[in-house]
Amino acid sequence: MAEDIRRIVVGFDGSDQATAALDRAVSLAEVLGARLEILTSWRWPLTWSTAPVANTWSPLHDAEEIRQHAVELLERRASPDLDVIARTVEGGAAEVLLGAAADAGLLVVGSRGRGGFRGLLLGSVSAACVQQAACPVLVDRGEESGSGGLGASGGLGASGGLGASGGAIVVGVDGSPESGRALRFAVVLARHLGHRVRAVTTWQWPAALNRDEPPFDHWSPEQDALATASSALDAAEDLIDDDVTVTSELVEGRPAEVLLEAGRDAALLVLGSRGLGGFRGLLVGSVSQECAQHAACPVVVHRS
Repeated sequence: MAEDIRRIVVGFDGSDQATAALDRAVSLAEVLGARLEILTSWRWPLTWSTAPVANTWSPLHDAEEIRQHAVELLERRASPDLDVIARTVEGGAAEVLLGAAADAGLLVVGSRGRGGFRGLLLGSVSAACVQQAACPVLVDRGEESGSGGLGASGGLGASGGLGASGGAIVVGVDGSPESGRALRFAVVLARHLGHRVRAVTTWQWPAALNRDEPPFDHWSPEQDALATASSALDAAEDLIDDDVTVTSELVEGRPAEVLLEAGRDAALLVLGSRGLGGFRGLLVGSVSQECAQHAACPVVVHRS
């Protein structure tokens, strides 16, 4: 839950996307009163059989320079009261971040790092974090989503620097336990950040059904979606008060397409790791994966 976010981990490799992720993490840590841990990873190239002799280049030296760059950004932009630590850790980036996030409240990553191919919508490190992290993961697409980095105007404002100014936090609700926890997370986060919440439930007719024949002349998937939305709001009722506005919407269409459209002007898109249609063996469902890859706003995949 967002009220339990006492520690936020963010990966930083000096890329534009990592800088935007750092901006997001700083903003959230300040608003939530959480401790911020910035991690830069390093390791020797796997093709090297031995490390070079002393007084020559090392990846640790490069990682330290990147870490120092993050510290300098913080000194210029972050509040001096922010509880923050910046570390360099030996190991692969995904391995380091997943290990550090094992007991964190939130992991923040850029969509792609320095080693990512330009054509990839979601880099291998961010994809691994979304699929395997033990805590909720926020994927920030940086300038690709129009949100900007540390230098963006208002990037460290009270809104948490999230997405479109005044936009809502959109959460996908499909009746699964994961989506129920995602809704509760979104409501608590909205209270801290001053946003409203749009709970979106999708529905569509199965293509193989003849909807003019019994029993479908007295039933529709829209009715099921309405019941799902109502049940989800009831389950989060203890968190909903005058400090946060929550609206519920039923939208016909494919879930990923509907949520991506809703996310165009959203501050944040929050999803459960898997929905009702996901296979139990999958770590992340197809809807969450597609939204993390294509959304115009930052995306949180809620895994806990």
